[in-house]
Amino acid sequence: MKYQFLSQPLVAGLYEPEGIYLSTPFDAAAPVLQFFGQHPDHYAQYRYNGVPLKGHVGVDFGLEPGSHLFAVDHGRVIEISFETGGFERYVKLEHRWGESLYALVGEIAVETGQRVKRNEFIARSGRTSQGLPPHLHFGVRISPFNRFDGWGGFTDPLPFLNPSHIILPEAGDDARPTIPPHVMAIERPGVRRP
Repeated sequence: MKYQFLSQPLVAGLYEPEGIYLSTPFDAAAPVLQFFGQHPDHYAQYRYNGVPLKGHVGVDFGLEPGSHLFAVDHGRVIEISFETGGFERYVKLEHRWGESLYALVGEIAVETGQRVKRNEFIARSGRTSQGLPPHLHFGVRISPFNRFDGWGGFTDPLPFLNPSHIILPEAGDDARPTIPPHVMAIERPGVRRP
């Protein structure tokens, strides 16, 4: 498979209609363990706002526990919480273009309401209690987003990220990311999903 965006020059607005170019949320090269939209049959059992998911709602990057995580753009911390059985500890940032979500994190270095700059240290990656390889679950919502769209409002973050620190499977390889689909929290009445 050829990834066209790897060879495209980063010219604002030329390839990405929103003109959104984000820095990577980590500082060293990291492999993609699970792509956005993968495993639709598995994720269809989970819901956002009562709507079954159409697939994986972010990208999982393989990171060693304790790796530094950074804000992908200027913004404000709008939520720090823990989702049992799902995203576990997570940080959500609000940006001029939407939201970014960093899930399965360990130590958190920011506070709710705090303004952050692009590339500012916000947390360290953690371990998952699900027995999966250590990884960061990263997602973005581009405004205006619709939490009833079968993706929980999330969109594929890869086209918006600088590919210089992202390790993708080699073009033409049959090898896909190796992480199995993971458990997500079951939606409960009165509990808002991240």
